[in-house]
Amino acid sequence: MMNSKERVFTVLDHKPADRVPVTNRYTPEIAAELARIVGVTSPDSFDLEVALGHDMLCTKEIGIVNAYSIDCSRKVGHEYIDDFGMVKRLVPYEGGAYLEIVKNPLEHLDAWSSYRLPDPDQQPTLQKQYAEYEKSIAQYGDTHAIVGGVTCTVFEGAQMLRGISRLMVDLIDNEDFVNELMDQLVQYHFKVGQKLIELGVDILYIGDDVGSQHNMLISPQLFRKYLKPRYDYLFREWRKIRSDIIFAFHTDGHVEPIIPDLVDIGLDILNPVQPECMDDRRVKKEFGSKLSFWGGINVQKTIPFGTPADVVAEVREKLNIYGRDGGFIISSSHNVQPNPRSVDNTMIFYWACRRYGEYRDGNLEV
Repeated sequence: MMNSKERVFTVLDHKPADRVPVTNRYTPEIAAELARIVGVTSPDSFDLEVALGHDMLCTKEIGIVNAYSIDCSRKVGHEYIDDFGMVKRLVPYEGGAYLEIVKNPLEHLDAWSSYRLPDPDQQPTLQKQYAEYEKSIAQYGDTHAIVGGVTCTVFEGAQMLRGISRLMVDLIDNEDFVNELMDQLVQYHFKVGQKLIELGVDILYIGDDVGSQHNMLISPQLFRKYLKPRYDYLFREWRKIRSDIIFAFHTDGHVEPIIPDLVDIGLDILNPVQPECMDDRRVKKEFGSKLSFWGGINVQKTIPFGTPADVVAEVREKLNIYGRDGGFIISSSHNVQPNPRSVDNTMIFYWACRRYGEYRDGNLEV
């Protein structure tokens, strides 16, 4: 039997393994419940993922994405301020809370001339997180595929600093500013990614959400103007550090128009192939020989609200569409949210993946 790392590498080589690899994503509230069920004391650790049977370990994303982490902010009154100058508040909802940005440091363009991103070589937050990665790689790197996450890499990072409405106008009216801002984000995240590669992650996970539920947030032309060349640069430069590094790219929503562009710059894994937004069969047919896919399970309907039978049926469907010739890591398409059925359905998801995800003589029998 393969270990988890061998399993992941085999399917990423577009070959059937012993079974389809599994991973998952969830909010801290769901993680705490899952940790209680499996008897793990640290719900934010790789220990929980291993206990749940994940083959790819990937909960820890670093860089500007830490804007959404209390641990990476200092509290001032009822607000939190991070290393990038973003001001945030904890906004509760039924079952949990999110840290939401309430003030962007570049709301006014005249702040740009004096604004500086933090130095990733000096950020105490990053140094602590690098040490955690190093420990995790030493513990699990021989047996599991380790993912280093550097998401919100360019477009979402710019949104966080400027505000999405202002940035959308800037893409047309303030091109010089956008180019300067995005270039600085690229250089910041290049250094973060470089460190993760040097530490020994197997997969570098970047990404920006450029899709809405049924359309793209920006046109394919703007994607090719601002984002594609910067991702191409990052991929090329990171591969100079280690030629066999694997790249995964996260982008929610309907992004079918830009999949050829991602293939063109050498992407290996597309995440999350959001089921409400993508034509699964078309995506697999057109790009399955060039890309691997990670995700696929509906977290808007099936996991939070579906019956056990719905969960099993969806797992079987995704395995049938994406998994037959390798090239698939099954997972929820985003974080599992606190809902009455979420925990039970997550455990059913794991069971169904094991029950129906085995390759027999190179074939899935789902």
